[in-house]
Amino acid sequence: KEFEISRAITSLASILRYGIDNSNGMVTVQEEYDWLKQYLMLQQIRLKDGFESTIHIPLELMPYQIHKLLFQPFVENSFIHGFKGIPRKPKLKIQMERVEKGLWIAIKDNGRGMPKEVTQLLNLGKFQELGNKGQLGLKNACYRIQLYYEGRAIIQAESEEGAYTRISIMLPLYVNQRLEDSLEWTGKKDYESRSGRR
Repeated sequence: KEFEISRAITSLASILRYGIDNSNGMVTVQEEYDWLKQYLMLQQIRLKDGFESTIHIPLELMPYQIHKLLFQPFVENSFIHGFKGIPRKPKLKIQMERVEKGLWIAIKDNGRGMPKEVTQLLNLGKFQELGNKGQLGLKNACYRIQLYYEGRAIIQAESEEGAYTRISIMLPLYVNQRLEDSLEWTGKKDYESRSGRR
């Protein structure tokens, strides 16, 4: 019991420090991965190991630069909304891959799913209207990504009510804290090639 309390305090302190220090800055994928592990550890303690999580990020992607706390609102959304009241063990899967002109990120849970109208608004990029559907956190997260990536990021959702939700994010690459602009960003095509994954 005392060990769990100590572990929770350590994780919480790390999470708070990470969030406060240059919260709008750039970090490596490795730093974001380390934060994510601490966050999930805290959730494991809170839920008494009542969920499963898988993170798949190839080692070669760890030095890449992304904006800080990119995963946080989407992962948090799974715990606040997705897993609420489901009759099965919650599962969360996070993936990242390098694609031709950027990074592909997928965050999937086996929660209760999103209403079809919310999924449609996300896929159409109508983020402003998400706030009217009780998805203020999701709206702000999407706006933040588009702001940081100068409107060149792509956010898509797949969901089945009562079964799962998967958020896929395509990001253009940062090189020396500048967006690569030598090639046309074709993230939509890259995303669609993966749309059949489950």
